[in-house]
Amino acid sequence: MKSQQTSARVSGYINASLSAGFFGLIPLFSIPVLKTGMPLPSVLIYRFAFGSLFMLLYLVARRISLRLGWGDALRLSFLSLLYTLSGVALFTSYSYMPSGIATTLLFSYPVFTTLLEALLFHQRLNWPTYVALALAVAGVYLLSGFGETGETKLTGVLLAIFSGFDYAVYMVVFPRMRIHKMNSVKINFYVFFISMLMLVLYSSFVYGGMAPLRGWSNVINLMLLGLFPTMVSNVTLLRALNLIEATTVSVLGAFEPLTAMCVGILVMGEPFTWAVAIGFAAIIAAVMILVTGKK
Repeated sequence: MKSQQTSARVSGYINASLSAGFFGLIPLFSIPVLKTGMPLPSVLIYRFAFGSLFMLLYLVARRISLRLGWGDALRLSFLSLLYTLSGVALFTSYSYMPSGIATTLLFSYPVFTTLLEALLFHQRLNWPTYVALALAVAGVYLLSGFGETGETKLTGVLLAIFSGFDYAVYMVVFPRMRIHKMNSVKINFYVFFISMLMLVLYSSFVYGGMAPLRGWSNVINLMLLGLFPTMVSNVTLLRALNLIEATTVSVLGAFEPLTAMCVGILVMGEPFTWAVAIGFAAIIAAVMILVTGKK
């Protein structure tokens, strides 16, 4: 029994780390498309459309039923709304600051997850979790470049932090919903499909419709955006939430800003400084403390 619990926890750690790492690839595939002039809602619509398509193909190939009751449909619609708001806020923040910093600020969600778990569900936290959380926050602070000021910078910071809060609510609510035992790919298929419909309505009213797909580079980037930071990241996230607690999953999400900053530095030419290096080290230390403290 103990070995089974250990195996399940290790699997949870692996899924949470993979989820965060793939999620950090969002700027790599989305920013080139945004730079071509495609409006933000259209980028998100195509992201969710390709993600839904990949998951539908998987479900059909595995002959998994798509049947859904009204109650479960309402629950999935609520999750879709949370995910849509978080995605819109994060992508909008890219207009106000470097992508690596914006995605790093999304990592405020472990703080919100911890507070929500403690305040709403009276979860007791041990000292390794507090130490890991403090190191992770310090690492994010160093990575984010808060020394810079400016009104547009503040707008981006607030948008990224709101995205993090919304994501934390998603992570805390999901394991306590009846649908959490449903197939994780099926859950994500409906979440993304409903999110896509919401964004189509929003785009129709605000932008007069969706932007057409132009150029193979945009098609490839959007397909990869739908596959790795959308399908793979979220399927592994839900699996992790079913194996380990949300607070642990959120702290392991430290791999997300690490990936985003690596992409920003290596691909987009963003600066690598001592503050960034120390921030990286602090986040890695936070993850190691969390894992060893809960062995």
